[in-house]
Amino acid sequence: MKNILIFTLFIAPLFVLHGQNEPKSYLEFSFGLSIHGTGDITGYHFGTNYGKEFSNKFYWQLGFEGTLNDSPYTPLFYELSDGERVDATLHTVTAGFQLDTGIRYNFIQTTNQRFGLSILPLFRYQATSLMDLDSILYPAGTDLPYPVRSSRRFSPARTFAVGASLRLNYNFQIGDSFYLGLLGAIQFDSNGDTIPHFGLVLGKRL
Repeated sequence: MKNILIFTLFIAPLFVLHGQNEPKSYLEFSFGLSIHGTGDITGYHFGTNYGKEFSNKFYWQLGFEGTLNDSPYTPLFYELSDGERVDATLHTVTAGFQLDTGIRYNFIQTTNQRFGLSILPLFRYQATSLMDLDSILYPAGTDLPYPVRSSRRFSPARTFAVGASLRLNYNFQIGDSFYLGLLGAIQFDSNGDTIPHFGLVLGKRL
């Protein structure tokens, strides 16, 4: 019995020290809403990020993310001679993927809560069906029995761009290593796009 007690007293500090070693890295997944500033098209933002602490409250972060924004553009409805109603509304879609890496600093970092700011340079690929000029020619001007849409694009449909994202992050612990959080961000790129986004984060401390 005495030997068991001595052994317990000996290893107890080891468990305490182990419990005080906070995880130095994290892996998180985010999903939320976004607004594509070119045309103010609403949609979604999603991504995954890995971070690793390199100094007190400073983290290096690497992420792969995407956006998907879509909206009806120039609504057009008409009826055929037999009374059938036709929906010829043009639906535009803008989607992109990006690789971002940079620094996160936590102003507040406790056992259960963290609040910080991230500055992330990024490289983005984007494709869009958005037209620069879209007009409708009606039967009175074309002698056709239905409207005709005229669409023109002067800018490229596929682009590569560099930019940066500024983000606020807040999360709180929900278990031994998992956490939930909130994300708010705005990003700019050399293609002239501005994309604010916000959402929820699910992460795990590693």
